[in-house]
Amino acid sequence: MLRELSVGECQEILRRHRIGRLAMRDVEGAYIVPISYAFLGGEIHAHAAPGHKIRLMRLWPHVAFQVDEVEDAAHWRSVLVRGRFQEVESEEEKQLSRLLLLRAFEGNPMSVTAGHGHRTSLADAVLFRVSANEITGRAEGL
Repeated sequence: MLRELSVGECQEILRRHRIGRLAMRDVEGAYIVPISYAFLGGEIHAHAAPGHKIRLMRLWPHVAFQVDEVEDAAHWRSVLVRGRFQEVESEEEKQLSRLLLLRAFEGNPMSVTAGHGHRTSLADAVLFRVSANEITGRAEGL
């Protein structure tokens, strides 16, 4: 049976996971990519190499972020965050963001940056957060 998840249930799912999909506007329509992240205080904290997705988010800062937990076709949870891209700019905020990501990935900087097509170190990355305007979720069979 399909059911709505509470904001608290959605936040717990976001805290549990480290990989999600970030969607943004592109000139040709939509662009979606997997990213590593940490969730704290209603915000998705992440990083990226300077490139296409950063350019897009700077142009059109309204984004969406999704995380799924799938056991099988009849048992799943999905969380959608709609929000706004905010680049982390001050050195103090950058240090806090790097620390948050490192803690989320148990202190292993290679885990934070693994799986990205353009591997970059946290020191060289563009750090950003997605401030949630809306967090919703649904579940089937769980």
